[in-house]
Amino acid sequence: MSERGDGGKDGGKGSEKVVPFPFSRSGLSRTKNPARNLGLTALSAKADRSGRGARGHWCANCRGIWYSYFLECECPVCGRRG
Repeated sequence: MSERGDGGKDGGKGSEKVVPFPFSRSGLSRTKNPARNLGLTALSAKADRSGRGARGHWCANCRGIWYSYFLECECPVCGRRG
């Protein structure tokens, strides 16, 4: 397991690794490019900036994973609804 940060805004605490999904339909298992860490949503960051226990969601538009504690469906980077 890796620790999820908020994109480096937490003062350098913890690791900024993203767990790859080798079994997913995203196509990342066939490429050398790792998934991008898109960070926490604004609402989740207000609740807990550590990111521990947040669920990851794939954004095909940004080709990365964003995290949320709640039932949000909108990518925090591009706004695409998933």
